[in-house]
Amino acid sequence: MSLRARFALYAFGVVALTLLVSGLALQKALWFFLLRQVDRELWNLLDTSLANLRPDEEGVLRLDLDAELFASLRPDTLVLVVGPQGLQDALGILPPLDRLEALTRGEAGDYRVQARTADGVRVLAARHLGELRELASLVDRLLPVVLLLAGGTALLSALFLSSRALAPLSQATRAALDLARDRAWNRRLPLPLVQDEVAQMLEAFNQVLDTLEGALDAERRFAQEAAHALRTPLTVLLGHLERGRVEEARAQARRLGELVEQLLFLARSEADALACAPLELDTLVFTEAESLRPAFQARGLRLLLDLPEEPARVLANEQALRAMVVALLENALQHTAKGGTVRVEVRGSELRVQNAPSHPQPGTGLGLRLVNTLVRAQGGSLQTTEDGQGFQVTLRLAKG
Repeated sequence: MSLRARFALYAFGVVALTLLVSGLALQKALWFFLLRQVDRELWNLLDTSLANLRPDEEGVLRLDLDAELFASLRPDTLVLVVGPQGLQDALGILPPLDRLEALTRGEAGDYRVQARTADGVRVLAARHLGELRELASLVDRLLPVVLLLAGGTALLSALFLSSRALAPLSQATRAALDLARDRAWNRRLPLPLVQDEVAQMLEAFNQVLDTLEGALDAERRFAQEAAHALRTPLTVLLGHLERGRVEEARAQARRLGELVEQLLFLARSEADALACAPLELDTLVFTEAESLRPAFQARGLRLLLDLPEEPARVLANEQALRAMVVALLENALQHTAKGGTVRVEVRGSELRVQNAPSHPQPGTGLGLRLVNTLVRAQGGSLQTTEDGQGFQVTLRLAKG
């Protein structure tokens, strides 16, 4: 069943139930109001009748029919005077004898009866309820018709209104199917003019498309960078193998292995969020720098560390932070001229790596690309500056 049909049935059910309860309540209220009105008329008739009780020649109290009492009588109304010996007098169109005797005994039946006692007699005012029951019966017959008409109107109105309300959703569904068929991930679903729940859902879907498009772009960039990063080392490796240089080929193969590891780490960091924890940046920098110090010495470079006395705590992923520090040190090792100096400084949550004189060499550029991706994944930033004499990289992380 469609959403539109369900909305319409819900509206029909709610309206029908409301009308049914309201109709029953109105029926009871109407019957109560009519009985109250009849009671007031009967009490007025009793007052008039008591004022018109007169004894006859034998001393029996009877009704003296004057103009006021006559005007108070309705065709379906009776006034009875009942004494110790039974019915003494009566006014109105009398019912059959057995019904009349039942009224004198207080059996109301189809009559509404009110009574008062005065001067040893009981005066009863009774009204037949046939007219009121016909009116109540008319209401009972009209109620189902009203329910049917109102329910049908509610059903048609709900169908019309739900069609209008769900029109943006139907339009968005068609646009989404076209988008999937054409694989046009740069398209976005049209937003309705009214900012309602449907608009919010479509905005959320467009945000998902933004994320999907970003992921696809990252995947394409990764594929291009991977192909670019691996092409030159592979060419060099093949050259060494063709010339029979086994040691050079083995070293180039290790370099290819490191590149593959960096590429895999880069892919994981772009696809998944990194879990961060408080870390001591100065301790990690000292450990990695000392492990690479022999390599700096082998190339005739000076490696200077400027670390704070107090621990520099940052909020980062340990594996990612270690990879960033190693990548920055290896970048400085590769691009510093022989006899130059590499200065590593930690201040607060910042890490600065400065090398001078700079000695540009061809490379993949994957190291800084990896650092930039990892630091952004942890909420930090990377800044590079070059003044012609040296090159400085500043890494900023969140404080731990």
